[in-house]
Amino acid sequence: MLIDDNEIDLFINQKVIEFCHFTKRLLTYSSGREALEYLLSAPVVDIPDIIFLDLNMPVVDGFRFLYEFSKFPDHVRNKVSIVVLTSSDNMRDKEKIEVNPDVIKFLSKPLNDQKLEQIRVLKENQPSN
Repeated sequence: MLIDDNEIDLFINQKVIEFCHFTKRLLTYSSGREALEYLLSAPVVDIPDIIFLDLNMPVVDGFRFLYEFSKFPDHVRNKVSIVVLTSSDNMRDKEKIEVNPDVIKFLSKPLNDQKLEQIRVLKENQPSN
């Protein structure tokens, strides 16, 4: 799942993910609220293993998304790894993200093949839930 309110960033990162064959199915959302609604209503088998999340979005920003996600049932939270993908270079943002147990990586936009490989390795080395 890719969540970003910026259409250009969403398009570019979607194309990189598709080009690198990172996933068989990619859901894209331009709103954190829409993504949360999907995650709340979707059957567990349809919930993605990885969410690429922008921080700076209107209405439901990345921090609010993470807060709401932290209230999800364990069977959902244990399935999903969140990668914060942002243009923010704010050290406070990074520090807040690094202590979040649902986030496995903080990356700067845009995605590229090396960054996706980092995520792939992180996922492979994660303990099974």
